[in-house]
Amino acid sequence: MPEENKVSQDIDVKSKELDKIERAIDSAYSTGIADRAEITKAAQMDAEEAVSIVGVALEADIEADEAMKIAVIAQKSGDRQRAKAARKKELEARKKANKKHAQATKAAKKAYDAIRFSAPNKLGFMRVVQVLFAIHIAITLLYLMIISRDYIANNYTAATILDWTMVILEGVAFWMFINRYKIGRYVVIGKCLLKLVVHAIIDVSAGQFSLINLLINGIFDVIFLLYFIFSARVKVALVNHIGRDKGEYEQGEFIVDRRGWPFIRNLVVYYIVFSVLGHWMEMAMCQLIILKLVQGDYDPTNTMLWRDWLYPFPMEGTAVVIIALVLYPFFLWLKKKFVGKKQFIAYFISFLSGALLCTVIEFSMGLFVNDHYQLWDYRNNFCNIMGQVCLQNTLAFGVVAAIITWWVYPLLERWIARLPQSIMNIVAVVIIIFGAIIFSLYIIEPPKVPGTGSVAFHTETYTINNYI
Repeated sequence: MPEENKVSQDIDVKSKELDKIERAIDSAYSTGIADRAEITKAAQMDAEEAVSIVGVALEADIEADEAMKIAVIAQKSGDRQRAKAARKKELEARKKANKKHAQATKAAKKAYDAIRFSAPNKLGFMRVVQVLFAIHIAITLLYLMIISRDYIANNYTAATILDWTMVILEGVAFWMFINRYKIGRYVVIGKCLLKLVVHAIIDVSAGQFSLINLLINGIFDVIFLLYFIFSARVKVALVNHIGRDKGEYEQGEFIVDRRGWPFIRNLVVYYIVFSVLGHWMEMAMCQLIILKLVQGDYDPTNTMLWRDWLYPFPMEGTAVVIIALVLYPFFLWLKKKFVGKKQFIAYFISFLSGALLCTVIEFSMGLFVNDHYQLWDYRNNFCNIMGQVCLQNTLAFGVVAAIITWWVYPLLERWIARLPQSIMNIVAVVIIIFGAIIFSLYIIEPPKVPGTGSVAFHTETYTINNYI
């Protein structure tokens, strides 16, 4: 029996290894990345097709020339009926030859463009567009750093939302150019059309529409739109499709892959998303205080909390990253250490570790950013330390950290692993640029004018994005 069990275990191990190999092979053939050799081969076939079509066109030309000679002879000999039939035959042959010449020219041009633009580092004018997008994103973020966040927070207009959308789409297009995704062409076309149409609607609603002004203000969008619609280089250079390389993990087999870009990418996404969600959790906590369900005080005039809904709370985002890096691996180790009936010990230690770690984070952050209790004040709460942390919050942190460690984080990793990685990368680009926008706007405070309490830089217009 022991030998049979061993053989059975060996078979299971080999079966799992074969499954992994099959998944790797399937992934390799479903990444969406175009094979350079296949592109060259397709170009060769286009060239061969062009030569073949030229041969047919040549035969049609010869046939037309013969028909023309017959028509001339018949005309001079007075045989009008035969001359008329010959002219008709010549016309049909010429028409066929012209059609085949056009087809051959098109096939030859396609083959020429495929070879000419197949080099991955030769993007032509697309490289200029890519650089302009990068510069525009950088300028926009710098602008948001020095502008008064009070002005933006009080003026979430359609123009502001459109501007931020344009910046995000430019980041997505930048990423797609790097990966030569075919859909990148349509992203730029859609971006330009969206901006022109929305600005036209805004101008019409304000009674100030002028086609000339619209085209002048949107000159870059017009140029990009025409280029990405008609350029042969764009059509040939952007050849890759969005991959279908998703993981096929069984529920009991899933293990978080902690290596390489996907793991780092996910951490950045978690940091940004949970920084915003953490803000909303703080708002929910204040609602519980209002309802007298928990102990504490809140400031109803705190504009950072109540008005700026997108204000990111880095402390919460940092806590989730630490959970992914430290608490989750520690929890898995505890589950292996305490098995069977002792499993509850693993959960208990994990809960205490999460509560302690989050409390240390809040205490450390409090010493740096809350030294005058301008953000929170727990001095009146039971069992507090220097008014920066208290027992009530420690227990709340423990519950939230446990939920994220035990269920939320592994569930998110499992869902992400089942997505095509190319799609997840695009989602990450959107989230990262959005995070850069809100961190640039909210986290960096413009300098105050001495004696006034107002910011040194303030503007009544927000038109930085109207030109790209």
